Amino acid sequence: MRLLMFAKRMIPDEKGQVLPLVLILLLFGGLTITPALDHATTSLMACRTSEENVNGFFAADAGVQYAVWCLENGVTAPAQLSESINDMDVALQVEDMGGFTLYFGELIQTDKHSNYLNVSGEIVWDDPAQAYKYTITITWEPDSGAPTIHLEGLGARMPLDYVYQTGSAAGFVDNISLAEPDQTTDSEGAYLLNWEFHGTLPYVSESNPVETQTFYVTGPENQEGHYAWVVANRNDIGEVGEISGNLYTVTATATRTGTSETTSEIVAGVLQHIGLTEIVSWKVSR
Repeated sequence: MRLLMFAKRMIPDEKGQVLPLVLILLLFGGLTITPALDHATTSLMACRTSEENVNGFFAADAGVQYAVWCLENGVTAPAQLSESINDMDVALQVEDMGGFTLYFGELIQTDKHSNYLNVSGEIVWDDPAQAYKYTITITWEPDSGAPTIHLEGLGARMPLDYVYQTGSAAGFVDNISLAEPDQTTDSEGAYLLNWEFHGTLPYVSESNPVETQTFYVTGPENQEGHYAWVVANRNDIGEVGEISGNLYTVTATATRTGTSETTSEIVAGVLQHIGLTEIVSWKVSR
């Protein structure tokens, strides 16, 4: 409109020259309105697709949580949830992957005789030392009937923001090793302490069922996320972690009700150990 008024001021006595300008403006408007409408339509479709993806994610998430509940309560998970969620049908698949354990920052498959050994880690405050005392305990299981089991190594994952107190392992004369551990960090930045044995290997047996490794660590009060492991010098035992159990792969797929169009799929690793059921991996595939 301002352009039209400006043109009329510029050519006040040429009445017939306004019409071409009006036609030009109409042509310009026609050329711009269509792309604008197309853009608005595309944006609306993108918003709709995004909303469906979000609804599908929450529906698939609900499917995973229900499958976890089924595992916790010894109930067989259904192939599909009985009710739709967010107008989505949710299909479930639960696959038993066998025995797994957390070792050196990784979830690995256990060997058939991993139950010959038991390993645990305990953190207690030591007031005289003004530090936390971490004790790894390796136990020969009396019910296994296993012969002497030699050890190749042991270690522990520290709670986040905890650090090993240099030289502290040498202060406990009953330790398996008085040497300093190798130290690395996992993907979260937590320290992984590891001792490897060479030459004459330490062992546990019926006559010597328990061995320990104690050292000091310092850190905040939050002690979540720590675990210990041991490595046996036997192929049928291998690595034994404090956090061990059966691993299940749970796949939850959300599809729009009445169609086969997948809006979201979640694949989760669920580990059952010592009466606990924990999600140890999570991947959104779509």
